[in-house]
Amino acid sequence: MQHEAEALTEQWHAAQDTVDARQAELGTLREAIAPAQAAVDAAKGNEEQYRQQLDAVAMGTFESGSLDQFNAFLASKSPQDFLDQMSALETISADYKAALEQLQAVVDQTSKAQAEADAAVQRAQAAADEAAKAEKDVEDRKRDAEMRIDDAEKLLERLSPQQRRNRNGPGESAPGPITGTGVGVEALRAAATQLGKPYQWGAGGPGSYDCSGLTSWAFKQAGVTLPRSSSQQARVGKAVPWGDMRPGDLVFYYSPVSHVGIYAGDGKMINAPQTGDVVKYQTVSSSAFSGARRL
Repeated sequence: MQHEAEALTEQWHAAQDTVDARQAELGTLREAIAPAQAAVDAAKGNEEQYRQQLDAVAMGTFESGSLDQFNAFLASKSPQDFLDQMSALETISADYKAALEQLQAVVDQTSKAQAEADAAVQRAQAAADEAAKAEKDVEDRKRDAEMRIDDAEKLLERLSPQQRRNRNGPGESAPGPITGTGVGVEALRAAATQLGKPYQWGAGGPGSYDCSGLTSWAFKQAGVTLPRSSSQQARVGKAVPWGDMRPGDLVFYYSPVSHVGIYAGDGKMINAPQTGDVVKYQTVSSSAFSGARRL
């Protein structure tokens, strides 16, 4: 029941990680709407400008009377005059064609900008829907975890002090002084300052911790922000096999992952084990081990 409660608590943290990601995505997408709409307005302004230019070319052609070759022939007073009018007519036609092409280009740009603005709005709405769904998932996960935690706590209350000590097991001694450099080692040093702090469901310090709360806090002291849940922490950094673990590596239990600690060397890790216990060194369990990651 303890394990089930911890797994549900970590699922609750994972759901909150998802909410945070969805909210950040939503903010970014909403910020993209205004520039997209501004691009639409600019494109429409260009379109209107080119329409006015095209109207001017058309009106100039009409007012000149140079509407076609036959009119040019009738209006000419000499062969040279006819050639001059034909040259002027060709120039007008070229200007008219260029204006039409420019107009079509800006119309296409307006349509593209409008489509991008509409898509930005749709993406933002979809992100808002996903965020709302994720928030509901958090509440559901939290409720499930709290129900299971309550069941576990009731069972724990029935244990005698000796049974509680037996359940928690002895704490291990430190494997030795913490040496070396790097983010993981700095996080390990930070975690070591929290030895003896009580385990508490959902807690992230500094007075008490759950498993991922401790690792999140410790790595934050080293300048790294981890996801809140053990399952998401199991995706950061690079994978490390059992035999290659070094002090500062994150150690994960179970599949799916629902517990995490920080490797301290000599087969031991610092972790917040379970309710009724405290932050302490423990031997890494090979049977529960499901992976390690190095940042």
